[in-house]
Amino acid sequence: MRKFIVGMMVACFVGGILLTDSLYGKGKKKEYVVALKLEKVERAPGLEQNIPVKDGKLFDSGPFALVWAPAPQGFRFRIYNKLQSPLLILWNECKFVDEKGNAHNITHQGVKRPSLSEMKVMEPRAVEGGGNWQDVFFPFDSDYIIHEKELVSFNDAGAGAARTYGKAGLRIRPIFIDKYKEKQVKKIVKNQSKKDKNFNFETYINDHTYKVVVALRFNDTKYLYTFFFRAYLLDN
Repeated sequence: MRKFIVGMMVACFVGGILLTDSLYGKGKKKEYVVALKLEKVERAPGLEQNIPVKDGKLFDSGPFALVWAPAPQGFRFRIYNKLQSPLLILWNECKFVDEKGNAHNITHQGVKRPSLSEMKVMEPRAVEGGGNWQDVFFPFDSDYIIHEKELVSFNDAGAGAARTYGKAGLRIRPIFIDKYKEKQVKKIVKNQSKKDKNFNFETYINDHTYKVVVALRFNDTKYLYTFFFRAYLLDN
């Protein structure tokens, strides 16, 4: 009888711990989620006035409006032509600039390339007056595109992953890391703290910036718009 009572007490105690853990989330490993927001836009030839960015994703100028949705697989966007005449996206003059400041060639949705050596001339996309166009583009060179059989290592913590693009048998290395596991964060903090005692992981994420250069032609003039993006941690 005594053993039965002791056994019941132990069971209740363990059950109470499990219930507490489930209620308060104890034992769950934290995951850090990262997103990109649009900070500012520059143009060459220069803008007559500074046009503020809205909601970290929308740039609304006089001739057009452009909404961004950056993802690790590519920078998705929709452009709205507010003119009565066509607006051209000049794909071959667009560039992606990574967090280290290196510029990369780009490709966009629907362009099939069997190998990196075959750099096709991409026809400009005409967006008719009053119309809109949705697309996605990403870097296309040896730093980001790797043949399917090769191994890919892409993040700061040393873990590797890859994503298959289209039917070309190629893989695209994610443009930025959108999720960090707690173990990865601890490793980064440990390594970086050796160099900087005041190291802060959130600041480290905020220091990751990216640029997208979009070449457009309208009103018989070519413009280069540079969109500046900054990484930030989402609230869990």
